[in-house]
Amino acid sequence: MIDILMAVFNGEKYVKKQIESILAQDCSDWHLIIRDDGSTDKSVQIICDIMKQHPDKITLVCAENSGSAKANFFELIKLSESEYAMFCDHDDFWLENKISLTLKRMKQMEKKLGAQMPLLVHTDLSVADKKLNKTAQSFFEFQGLDKRARSLSRLLAQNNITGCTVMINKALRQLCVDTFPTELESGILMHDWWLGLLASSCGKVGFVDKPTMLYRQHGNNELGAVNTKSPKYIIKCLKQRKTSGRLNATYIQAATLYTALKDTADSDALDTIKKFVTIPAQNKFAKIHTIIKYDYKKQNFVSLLGQLIFC
Repeated sequence: MIDILMAVFNGEKYVKKQIESILAQDCSDWHLIIRDDGSTDKSVQIICDIMKQHPDKITLVCAENSGSAKANFFELIKLSESEYAMFCDHDDFWLENKISLTLKRMKQMEKKLGAQMPLLVHTDLSVADKKLNKTAQSFFEFQGLDKRARSLSRLLAQNNITGCTVMINKALRQLCVDTFPTELESGILMHDWWLGLLASSCGKVGFVDKPTMLYRQHGNNELGAVNTKSPKYIIKCLKQRKTSGRLNATYIQAATLYTALKDTADSDALDTIKKFVTIPAQNKFAKIHTIIKYDYKKQNFVSLLGQLIFC
């Protein structure tokens, strides 16, 4: 069984279409767990109307506002008890083979590595406008991300795992629950990045090189797709304050990761994390040397350039 964990907040415009795309999947071995994060619109009413038609497939949890999609998803992770869990935003649209393609890759990895190893599988996705008209076939190409960047060193520097494409196995879910540092939550940038770091530290990350969903861009996305070839993006990456702030946030997240895994991860992973955490204390030349030598590089040329200039 697969738990599909959907975070909802004021999603009345799009949540019905998203749930319909899940109901239309070619794999039926799933249960949808929706956590509404204190919506003030008609989201809950819309979800309840759908639940009346599919009472055995959907569970709704209504909660007070947790303050962020990140916090909402971490609460959802605690609710999952199935063999696998997938993550779902309320405003996207899943292609009918999303679950089956992802599950196939997960099963291949478990057969090779064992179900006791923490595993994460993610996929490519297509970018769409608010009416679901496709604007880019591949999110990875649109964002200038490296599909091969799955190592811990690369993920410490930049995330390329989009949460709404992710499936994790029970071992990774349990690792997340067991090691989640509640008092250090502010150090975690996003749930998908954190899960990717856990998987690359203590298990493996797998990738399906096919779009499995439409990533709807409507102007109010908490995180969205950015054209890395646009002048606006290039200028943003080459502004010292913004780039330095983003880099500092990755070092704080890495320090949080080290604290969370110091009694769990192996020595190689801990050494990789520790070297990354020490970068801010080094001089300029040493920083650049460390980034290049240990492959802590961002994934597109403009981001990498900004990283090396303002590290």
